[in-house]
Amino acid sequence: MKNLEQDKVAQLLQIIQDKPGQRIVHFSDGSHILTKNLSEFCENHHSDYYLYCTKDAFYDKSVTKYADQSHIHIVKFNLRRPRYMMQAVEYDYLIATLDFTQEDKAVFLEKCYPIIRTGGNIIILIPNSSYAERDEWRDILVEQYYVSTNIIDDLFEHYDVIVAKRMHGWGGK
Repeated sequence: MKNLEQDKVAQLLQIIQDKPGQRIVHFSDGSHILTKNLSEFCENHHSDYYLYCTKDAFYDKSVTKYADQSHIHIVKFNLRRPRYMMQAVEYDYLIATLDFTQEDKAVFLEKCYPIIRTGGNIIILIPNSSYAERDEWRDILVEQYYVSTNIIDDLFEHYDVIVAKRMHGWGGK
């Protein structure tokens, strides 16, 4: 992931409600400024930050870097596991900064749905995309019962931000 602009990361984090006791999960395959900022946000707001590292080197680096921070929970995570639900924990926000060229978007979103609490948000950062790619993401989100999808294409220089909400009672879930 290319560098994100610090001032723009602060704008992105305004999406997250300013209240204590939230649970935020971040699926990431590498270290970047967003990880540091999410950790600081959660520490300042007395929230829990679950960093799901999908690459071994990133996991090893994160365990060392954030060892003394009790609000952050670092997990070595395999995206190929059959389900993402662990210990019946639901998250207020799910953030993904993964390389989706190697991942099945629909499968990922389907596995994420049960771990987001009703009314919770999913935030996905993807490299700048075409209208066709944005429409594909929107269609997959709708198929997986996410609602209120919004794509922000002018926040970061190199990335689009996709925001959607998980609602109870939509479709068969």
